[in-house]
Amino acid sequence: MSEVALVSYALEGFHDRIASRGNEVVFEVSRDALDKVGLEREDVDAVIGCDQDAFNGVTVSFGMKACAVGGYNKPSTRIQNGGVYAIAQARSKILAGKADCVVIASEDNVRFDETAISTISQDPVYTRPIGQNYAQSHAMIASHHLERDDVTERDYARTVVKNYAAAADNPYAHRKKEPTVDEVLDSDLVSWPIRESEIAPVSAGGGAIVLTSADLAREVTDSPVWIEGTGLGSSRYSMRDMDELRRIPSLRAARHEAYEQADITDPRAEIDLAEVYDPIAPMEILSYEALDFCEDGAGAQMIRDGITESDGDLPVNPSGGAVATNPLNTGGLYRTAMAMAALRGDDQSVSVPGAQKAAVMGSDQMYGSRGRTDGVLVLGGEAA
Repeated sequence: MSEVALVSYALEGFHDRIASRGNEVVFEVSRDALDKVGLEREDVDAVIGCDQDAFNGVTVSFGMKACAVGGYNKPSTRIQNGGVYAIAQARSKILAGKADCVVIASEDNVRFDETAISTISQDPVYTRPIGQNYAQSHAMIASHHLERDDVTERDYARTVVKNYAAAADNPYAHRKKEPTVDEVLDSDLVSWPIRESEIAPVSAGGGAIVLTSADLAREVTDSPVWIEGTGLGSSRYSMRDMDELRRIPSLRAARHEAYEQADITDPRAEIDLAEVYDPIAPMEILSYEALDFCEDGAGAQMIRDGITESDGDLPVNPSGGAVATNPLNTGGLYRTAMAMAALRGDDQSVSVPGAQKAAVMGSDQMYGSRGRTDGVLVLGGEAA
């Protein structure tokens, strides 16, 4: 049994805009998450934020929100990468005996030009001067994917349709529409082969998750979700090696470590659902392969066979994925919360009957895929 549990979460949003200020959002979700399990600020030993300065328009952005999360006179940290890295940090803090209760919170309410932000993050010599952005850098990988593997543009569209269908029943989902495959393929071309309907939006909202030691978890909830493994990985900055970018080595490294900790030897059989980050549709298919759900080059066949549908053998993004809901700071917390909902069966947002084990992916792909970091969690629920 794991020694660290996720005991509660709270979400606000997700929409094009929210009226609340950032510190108001994190206060509300943190207070709500603690209330759900009867904890008070005095029970919190440390707080962690997962905001990214580029998306908040100010440096040291969590400094203005740490107290609102409950961090006054308590250790506070800001870990970028949308939440999964922050969860790994909180787990380490509890395992080290430095805390029994950690709250992680984040919010997305600042408006910005995501295309400009992603261009700034590109290589300053070769790609930034020509204005390359995240959509174009992902599209280059997708075009290579089409050239090298058994995959078509229709497979990309099928992935989008699958995710929108799942999001239709999720009250937290930002985008609510159910296009056909042909309608996705007829949407505006942004950067070949990527179309507007295949690109994730920027979603406003916020979220908080409470982690505790095993002993405290047993005191405050009957349905803890155990963190059985965490893995983190980074890849070198690569501009021309499309085969390496297509393989996503950072995600492979992260899942290897997470699976090893969780004693996962056959992920296709042992994992019941996955929440992965897919800023564009092709990246979800490539994630199947990087997470070892299938052989390399066989990701598209999983879509064709319906394996990753919400009612398939291995549902992937039963929440609707990033194409439906994409808070850039809070994304990892959101996906983790959706996996918690599925494993506990106590929330109508995501339903995967009988699910007992989940994989959750976090990533900084919104900057583009030249160099990237990825995190993987393996979560375990308990039989009802």
